[in-house]
Amino acid sequence: MNIKKQILAALLIFTSVATFSQVNLKEIDKSIVEIEKILYASKYEVSNELYSTFLKSLIKSGDVKNISITKIDTSKWRESTSNSEPFVDLYHSHPAYKKYPVVNISHEAAMMFCKWLTNEYNSNPKRKFKKVIFRLPSEKEWIMAAQAGNSSAIYPWKGDRLQNKKGEFVCNFKHENKDTVRLDGKPNKNVNITARVDSYRPNKFGIYNMSGNVSEMINKNGIAKGGSWYESLEFLTIASKSVYDGSAKSFVGFRYFVDIIKK
Repeated sequence: MNIKKQILAALLIFTSVATFSQVNLKEIDKSIVEIEKILYASKYEVSNELYSTFLKSLIKSGDVKNISITKIDTSKWRESTSNSEPFVDLYHSHPAYKKYPVVNISHEAAMMFCKWLTNEYNSNPKRKFKKVIFRLPSEKEWIMAAQAGNSSAIYPWKGDRLQNKKGEFVCNFKHENKDTVRLDGKPNKNVNITARVDSYRPNKFGIYNMSGNVSEMINKNGIAKGGSWYESLEFLTIASKSVYDGSAKSFVGFRYFVDIIKK
């Protein structure tokens, strides 16, 4: 085996790429909702399934340099949870997690994914729009999507409560001990890592998990919005932001926004 093939084989093992389906452009079209006239946003955070398709595309092309940049650093689970080994081994490769948000990737990797998806979409003859650009949002655009038409909104949902009338939490965040009891006195199911990208109820734009689950990258490196499973409730407000070093984190993911260049 030559050196190039050895590197590709090692990277394939390191990234734990699962055998998920190829990109389905119809599903991409269905997944985006209009924020304003020529700006759309994904209803969901980018999943392990979709990101793994991106990685497989790079591996197939033999793009060693970019494979190295976009790899998933599964070891980052060890920095955020004591029971980390099952997630290190399985989270990014087992089919049970294919609809969970991808994490443990860098800001540069997220931008490269958006560039790849742009090319994939625009080269597909069955696409809905003639030309688009997938990208990370600005903070202003992210806030617009989270507010869903209500400029005074504190959270992506109506009101200022974190529990619904049944006492169930409406998003995924780090609970304190007192938070594990519902309003009706019953124990609340506490998600100790991420939840599926279609978990909880969407906001009025139809967007899921704008607050909680994973903090979402914006176009400025080192800034993430919305709070996460690993962060406490003060990070859940639309106005709040997480400041980090821009490297791979187990609580930071992303969703793409879409510029409609030509309908």
